[in-house]
Amino acid sequence: MQVFMKPLSFVLLCWSLVLGMQSSHAGEYMVGAGIYDITGAAAESNLFGYANSKDTDGLQQRIFSRAFIIGSQSNSNNRVVFISADLGAIFQSVKLEVVKKLNQKYGSLYTNDNVMLTATHTHVGSGGLSHYTLYQIASADTSLAGYSSQNFNAVVDGIVSSIERAHDNLTAGSVDLVQGELLGASVNRSLDGYNQNSDKNQYSNDTNKAMTLLRLTADNGEELGMINWFAVHNTSLSNNYTKLSGDNKGYAQYRFEKDKNSDHRQAKTFVAAFANSDEGDVVPSDGNANSVPGFQGSSDELSNAVNAGQRQYDKAKTLFAETGSRMSGSLVAKHVWANMEDYWVRSEFSGDGWQKLCSAARGFSFAAGGENGPSNIDGITEGMTIHNTGETAWDRFISGSPIIGALQFIAGLTGLSQDDSCQHDKPILLSTGNLNWVPEILPFQIFVVGELAIIAAPSEVTTMAGRRIRAEVLSSLAGYGVNKAVIAGLANTYSGYLSTPEEFHSQQYEGASTAFGKHTLAAYMQTYSDLSDAILDGSTMSSAIPIDKSNQNRLERIGVVADGKYWYESWGKVLQDANSSYSIGSEVKVTFRGGHPKNNLRTQDSYLIVQRKVGSNWEDYAYDWDWNTEYRWKRKGLDRSDIDIIWRIPADTPSGDYRIRHYGNWKNFWDGKVRSYKGTSRKFTVG
Repeated sequence: MQVFMKPLSFVLLCWSLVLGMQSSHAGEYMVGAGIYDITGAAAESNLFGYANSKDTDGLQQRIFSRAFIIGSQSNSNNRVVFISADLGAIFQSVKLEVVKKLNQKYGSLYTNDNVMLTATHTHVGSGGLSHYTLYQIASADTSLAGYSSQNFNAVVDGIVSSIERAHDNLTAGSVDLVQGELLGASVNRSLDGYNQNSDKNQYSNDTNKAMTLLRLTADNGEELGMINWFAVHNTSLSNNYTKLSGDNKGYAQYRFEKDKNSDHRQAKTFVAAFANSDEGDVVPSDGNANSVPGFQGSSDELSNAVNAGQRQYDKAKTLFAETGSRMSGSLVAKHVWANMEDYWVRSEFSGDGWQKLCSAARGFSFAAGGENGPSNIDGITEGMTIHNTGETAWDRFISGSPIIGALQFIAGLTGLSQDDSCQHDKPILLSTGNLNWVPEILPFQIFVVGELAIIAAPSEVTTMAGRRIRAEVLSSLAGYGVNKAVIAGLANTYSGYLSTPEEFHSQQYEGASTAFGKHTLAAYMQTYSDLSDAILDGSTMSSAIPIDKSNQNRLERIGVVADGKYWYESWGKVLQDANSSYSIGSEVKVTFRGGHPKNNLRTQDSYLIVQRKVGSNWEDYAYDWDWNTEYRWKRKGLDRSDIDIIWRIPADTPSGDYRIRHYGNWKNFWDGKVRSYKGTSRKFTVG
């Protein structure tokens, strides 16, 4: 039997269906997402993370800034900006410069208060970004230069561009919250410290297994982006690896965005951020290729990153598909700069009367490195306290630790080290506060989005320190409707680690790297409590003024003077060509005569393209941001560059004809101009 509807009834039915579809997605917020390239120099430049003075010599995967804006529909000035950048850390220099540029374009819309910059903590991201000496030393390459204005500008400009895109993409939409546990992906690398905590038996896991995910959706149902936080060191690529990469979180982001057909070259595209959390003592369960026994992974660096990234991707994909909790209500940002060198902790937080924080310092065990990045310096180990290492350089020298004794003698003689009873049980290796080598005025920040508090920490927070901070904030904001909290680690500034008092006394790597003494965690908890009170009553906290060091001189490596080639060569000449055919899973390698990558970072572009022949046309198939490609640089002689382009053929590659193209730039010695070139391999068959 056929049923016919009157035209008016049909229109009303369609309209009701439209309204139903809209109401199923309608939210209370304005939401937007944006992504932009922040890749620095791919050769003879800095990395930050392992502090092992090695140069970059290639690009495994481009690195990006991913920006998300959540705003009020009723008040266009009320919004928060969250950034997750593929970097080892966010430095104060970057935060201040990003906000300056935003102020120039948007006035007071985006400020230190409502812009939160965080890092994924990849240890093979662009370095040389800090204006403070200690982190310049940690970013030093083989030239001993620890700063790169080229990298700095690429990072700042890329972060700003990602925010501009998110701003332009703002639309009415919703935010959904989903949480779950990811087991088997992480282990605690510092159980000697963790097990000192008096409250350890209250928890079934010795790391934070929670993954917290926010899904951003437009009211028309369009998926805009996703942020998830999971606590794990982004160190699947070891301290022997020297190519730029997003590491395990970079792999997870790549997979998730590929599923959504994302394209970072487009002004509007789906954006997936795998942000970090309280990862201070947490490493991937797969290890890496150069860890201490018990934490070692495969000798295949990339497989370690893939395995660790796959677990995060799989969990995020599962959570993203769940309904979750529709966020509604409050949207608040609170921020304060606190002077840690002149900070008094109240009795309620210290548990031991009013206590003043110490001048910043790093202990001897800081020089040992973590289990996932050991320094292997003879005589220097984790757990070195004033009680087990002696008190003088001579004591240490004659007790069988001549290197330690020599280091202490030199440090004392030069003023790098001064004993400070406030820092005990930490034997001081570097008096970084007295030397003005680190920021002393730190940013603290809380975003409230509905029921969720996002707590920005300017450090690497250990598992137990993170638990205590979350408990404090949840208790303080319970009356505000907040019932969930997440630590956004490595946020706004980098100040080393944050350990509990018990972990500090143990002086593992994390405790030795906790700058302001055993009451540092108490100071954090007090500041977050005060921020929570300001959120509750709508007040403004008095704030210190951060030091802007942007106009100071810094040591940089000499740039490219000129590129050279033999007289009979052309730029882009193929020096070693591809084979005629390859099977799935094999590796294609083509070597070109090229120029130095510092000549042009090719931002939002690519050093390579794998092309596939379709009919009579060559179509682009893969680029240098794809996980299975790699750009390698090698210096030959004084001025020549060999460029290797690698393509590891994925299992889902269609059979057919392919070729590899390399794009670069060379600098002329005679006129100083930089010119472009390209080279093309022979055609080869896959299948």
